[in-house]
Amino acid sequence: MNVTEFHQNIEQVWAKIEEQLEAQECDVDCDTQGSVFSITFQDRSQVVINKQEPLLELWLASRVGGFHFRYQHNNWISNDGKDFWVCLEEACAAHGETVNFS
Repeated sequence: MNVTEFHQNIEQVWAKIEEQLEAQECDVDCDTQGSVFSITFQDRSQVVINKQEPLLELWLASRVGGFHFRYQHNNWISNDGKDFWVCLEEACAAHGETVNFS
């Protein structure tokens, strides 16, 4: 994956997150500032997703911890083999919102 493809892929990820949160009527606010996408919950806690262009990685930070993902086999997979979408669902649940990104 080159840098252009990386940015296009991440933009699609961010769009899917926003679409699914809205479609499932989650009570959250989404915001993008530069390479950072944040989801803010009712209690003001956040899930933060960062583009890491130099490494071509996607990083996720939340109450359940921090994860680094690389694009492998058409999916974002963490260093320890976890799927990005599963980790994001778990992160949202830890912040009080049940959402399905499948």
